[in-house]
Amino acid sequence: MKHVAGYTNSARFRCLEDLQKDSADLCLIYCGWEYCNPGHKYGPNLRTSYVLHIVRSGKGILEINKHKYELKEGDAFFIAPEVEAWYEADKKDPWCYMWVGFTGYRAEENAEHAGFSRRNPIRHVECKEQLNQYLDGILAAHQLSYTDELKRNGYLMLFFAALIEDYKKTEPAAQQHSYPGVVYVRHAMEYISHHYQEKVKINELADYIGVNRSYLTSSFKKAVGCSPQEYLVNLRMEKAKNLLKNTDMPINAVAAAVGYQDQLAFSKIFKQNFTVSPKEYRKAKEELQLGTGKGDFTASHL
Repeated sequence: MKHVAGYTNSARFRCLEDLQKDSADLCLIYCGWEYCNPGHKYGPNLRTSYVLHIVRSGKGILEINKHKYELKEGDAFFIAPEVEAWYEADKKDPWCYMWVGFTGYRAEENAEHAGFSRRNPIRHVECKEQLNQYLDGILAAHQLSYTDELKRNGYLMLFFAALIEDYKKTEPAAQQHSYPGVVYVRHAMEYISHHYQEKVKINELADYIGVNRSYLTSSFKKAVGCSPQEYLVNLRMEKAKNLLKNTDMPINAVAAAVGYQDQLAFSKIFKQNFTVSPKEYRKAKEELQLGTGKGDFTASHL
């Protein structure tokens, strides 16, 4: 059996676990490659950390939670702490696998986002080559130095990011949202506040922040009381009011400054919101008493 490992439970690297596991969201414990001899068996045993294996080639058998699985190239299996498991290389086509041992406050949460849990410890992955590259990066950062520690942590994050993206592609139901809806709303509002002068498409905005349009819209309505499109229009109208009151810019220039290339379209929307045209509003030179328009909010209200 050929054993190629950058980090193991040796005295040299056990210090990484002792230093990081109580203070990090996710940290590396050990990792490496394993080229197994025919019939090589590991376990049964219990672990104190999480470990994830990805089969690079060949075949093998895993038994975990009294369930037995036949695994092949591209399959991955997850073993949580204090879960008894054993696995064995096929006698004719023994497997080679990579493994990553990890711990941290959010270790199990990250595993779940990547499609692994105590109840469902097996899935097939399509991003094997990416994972190979990130594991190679971890193994290359072998020194016990602050610089290499940052590199190891960075590659570990990329490793899980690749697994999570892979899971979202293969499992439509995995399009879960990692944060409360209000977080996405704040992010969207910040984006709108910096881009309201441009052509803003809500589909593109939702994609930019990592959710679909329907989820963003429902979250916006719940948090703000209006849709993202209504919020954009109301922000543009408030900006236009300010320009009309405090500058001598021509109406067409005001329209362009708030994202409208068509002055007629701008005037129509302005009048729908404030009951007067931009020209009439400027002429009045006074604050109009407006109704409580939906979406007249700022990020500070959240």
